[in-house]
Amino acid sequence: MTRLAQGRTTHLEPAEIAAETLRFFDEGNDPSIRQLAAALQVTPSAIYHHFGSRSEIVQAAVDIVWQEILVDLLTRVGDPFETDPVEVLVASGLSIRKAFVDHCTIAPYMAATPQPDDLTAGGLAMMASIFERFGLKGEEAAEAFHTYASFTFGTALFAANRKVANQALERAPENITANGTNGVNGIEGNIGHFVSTTSKNAADLSSEETRTAMEGVMNVSSTDPERDEELFEIGLRRMIASFK
Repeated sequence: MTRLAQGRTTHLEPAEIAAETLRFFDEGNDPSIRQLAAALQVTPSAIYHHFGSRSEIVQAAVDIVWQEILVDLLTRVGDPFETDPVEVLVASGLSIRKAFVDHCTIAPYMAATPQPDDLTAGGLAMMASIFERFGLKGEEAAEAFHTYASFTFGTALFAANRKVANQALERAPENITANGTNGVNGIEGNIGHFVSTTSKNAADLSSEETRTAMEGVMNVSSTDPERDEELFEIGLRRMIASFK
C-alpha cells in the first residue's frame, strides 16, 4: 500500500483528477498540470501516473460533460429507443445546448473529434436507430445526422462562446475610439455609407415589424435565456421536420 500524500485522506484516482479539471474550467480557468497538482495536494508526477498528457486529462473532463448530457437526455425521454424519435432528437439538442452553456469554458474542447470509446459508439448506435425510424438508411441517414449535428453543436457552441465573450468583455478596458470605430483606414468610409444608406431606405427595404422582432432576439441569450432556448427548440423542430 502506497503512502498518502500529506494533506490527503484518500489515494488519488483518475476520476478525481477529471472532476477537478472540470471545476477549474467551470471557474473560467484552463488549468496546467501544476495547478491541478497543487489543488489536489499531490505532485505533478502523481497525475502523470494516471494520465500520459494534459490532453488526456482534458478529454476525461469532457467525458464527464458528455455523461451529464446522456443522463439529462434519459431524464427527459426515458427509453430513447421507445420514445418518438422527434422528441428524442429535440431532447438531445436541448441537453447538449444546456451542458455547453453550463460548462462554457470547456465547450471549445468538446468540439474536438471524439475519441473512439464505448460512450461514442453507444451514442452513434442510438442516433442510427433514430434516423432509421425516420425511414433513412446509409448515406441518407448520415446526411441527416450531419445536418442535425451541425445545427445542434454549432448553435450550442455559439451560445457557450457568447457567454464567455460577454464575461470577458465586461472585464476588458474600452478599446474603441470615441467615434465608435476601430480607426481602420479606408474601411470606415464604406461602412459609414452603408449605414447611412440603409438607415435612409430602411422603410423600403423591410417592414418595421420584422426589424423590431429581429432586434428583439439579438441579445436574447443574455436578456431572456428561456426565450432563447425556446427559439432554439423551434428551429430544431423545423429542421427535424425536414427529415420525414
